[in-house]
Amino acid sequence: MFDFLYHFGDLLTLSNMLVLLLGTVGGIFFGAMPGLSPTMAVALLVPFTFYLDPATSLILLGSVYTSAVAGGAITAVLINIPGAPASIATMLDGHPMAKKGEGQQALYLAFFSSLIGGLVGVLALIALTPPLVAFAMKFGPSELFWVSLFGITVIAGLSEGKLIRGLFGGLLGVLISCIGYSPMLGAPRFVFHDAFTGGIAIVPALIGLFAIPQVLELAEDLHVQVTQNKYVPKKGILLPTLLRFKEWWKTVVVGNVVGVIIGIIPGAGGQVAGLISYDQSRKMSKEPEAYGTGHPEGVVASEVANSATVGAAMIPLLSMGIPGSPTAAVLLGGLLIHGLFPGPDLFTKHAAVTYTFIAGLFAAQFSMCGIGLLFSRYSHAIMNISNLMMMSAVTILAVIGTYCVQNNMQDVVIMMVLGVLMYMGIKADFPSAPVVLGIILGPIAEENFLRGKLIAETDVGVFSYFFTGGINLLLIALVVVSLGWGILSRHNRRVELPRPKLQGPIFTKATRPEWLCILGMLAVIVFFYVQLPLGSTEGAAIFPALMLVLLLALTLIKAAGEILYPKKDIVARTIPFPFLRIIGILAGVVAYIAAIEPLGFYFSSFFFYLLTTVALDKDSRSPKNFAIRAGTIFACLAFLYVLFSILLSVQIPKGLFL
Repeated sequence: MFDFLYHFGDLLTLSNMLVLLLGTVGGIFFGAMPGLSPTMAVALLVPFTFYLDPATSLILLGSVYTSAVAGGAITAVLINIPGAPASIATMLDGHPMAKKGEGQQALYLAFFSSLIGGLVGVLALIALTPPLVAFAMKFGPSELFWVSLFGITVIAGLSEGKLIRGLFGGLLGVLISCIGYSPMLGAPRFVFHDAFTGGIAIVPALIGLFAIPQVLELAEDLHVQVTQNKYVPKKGILLPTLLRFKEWWKTVVVGNVVGVIIGIIPGAGGQVAGLISYDQSRKMSKEPEAYGTGHPEGVVASEVANSATVGAAMIPLLSMGIPGSPTAAVLLGGLLIHGLFPGPDLFTKHAAVTYTFIAGLFAAQFSMCGIGLLFSRYSHAIMNISNLMMMSAVTILAVIGTYCVQNNMQDVVIMMVLGVLMYMGIKADFPSAPVVLGIILGPIAEENFLRGKLIAETDVGVFSYFFTGGINLLLIALVVVSLGWGILSRHNRRVELPRPKLQGPIFTKATRPEWLCILGMLAVIVFFYVQLPLGSTEGAAIFPALMLVLLLALTLIKAAGEILYPKKDIVARTIPFPFLRIIGILAGVVAYIAAIEPLGFYFSSFFFYLLTTVALDKDSRSPKNFAIRAGTIFACLAFLYVLFSILLSVQIPKGLFL
């Protein structure tokens, strides 16, 4: 606590406060955008932190994170679409309030609740992290290996009934992290092309896996019209609305307790906390039947809990390197690119950076609340941005964000390929969060596995080293419990279904997608197995081979499940999939990427943005609308030019033109 107060003054510089303000505004904007998650907002900004000092960069990422979680309430209330996953429970009562003409009150409640929950989460971070850091000093290679696996299994176990897919995605992420030369042994693994010699950088992977699937999903619904509610700002209702919090003190307490506990659990996230808090609040309420009809207490329960997870999610991240949420996993990448590794060193060697970041997270709660209350009067205007414009803008930001990491267009190509593959995986119900966490935790798991193996071979043996000792056994138990939780949840969902007879039809039209999924999993295994350096004498193939064995085991379990529990019903698709549109957009993006180096980033971006929007929007083809669209795009790119090329001095591809 005293260290936190001592370094709080480091926050109060002009650059830090400006970054805090900009991060808050940007975070609320991203959070309010349906389909643009806090995770993607942080992932897009991670590359630009190269050009800031570590403390300032973390203040930026932290303010965007906390503001994006709170900003998701704007769309949850106004149009019944959670701008962020954490706002799922908020819309259950927030939108009914808006339909009754109380949208402004609902947003006031949401942002003030976020302030309360956010402050409690940061205080929990300050109070609980030092004891966990002292405990983390007892961790050696074997313990850190099991911690890495625990982080992957937790997020996979919370994959909404997709346990096998989640685990497969997590282990696949670990396998992807093995591409390139082993940093510890210097031996090659999975070097498919010279571009992969140095492996896949964290930032291109993060942007590709989060941004590109979102772009293509926005492209699927380009012409879906959203009916907006009439929203008339009112005066003089802020103070009466806030004074009602004394009626809901029990809900506030429950929301904070749930948010902190769920935030500390790796992988759970704000959506879990919000729903649990909402459910507990309803059970404790004297009028539970009012929930879901526009009850203000429901908004408070959700927003207090999901914001409390933000600070709490940093506790396992800073102390042991285990992200408490997918967004915290991305923020871990922001730490690593500045050479900051979670653990005791953060609070000793890098104490100034760490406590300045925590101070920034604390101050961001007030900044978020103040700006959020202001936005509450005018936030309906954000909904006027079309999917078409957002799709093109996110593509451009993804390209520039990926390129400036290493000033390499090959990273952009890798980012795009990973994004398209992840989009295909999402269509097959593979969640993206386990893949991302696997990529981030994979190097930690591999390095500690190999280091532990070398130590064990000179002492007690590999098995004894990894499977004995109190901390090892505790972590192994947590891994087992994590997997058991997922298996039990899966079983409970099936318990009411009649057990199919083994002699029943296994290969039917209803089971075809699942068997195609299994074939795809086998294809991935074969693809990596062919490239596995089995003759390596340095031992670099041991860890990837272990991952392939686990992937094969999951695939066989999945196949056995389809044999024992074949699907009987076909889920009808009511809206035809727009294949031609998706293919056309992908072709346009490929052409855009190919044109960047010869023509220049800003020039090619202008024509990509303009031609894409004109081609897909008939209304913009009239001379007047075309001129307005071109002027708007030019202004946006001019803003990017001033921000990146002039203010931040970010290296941008230059060709014949800008």
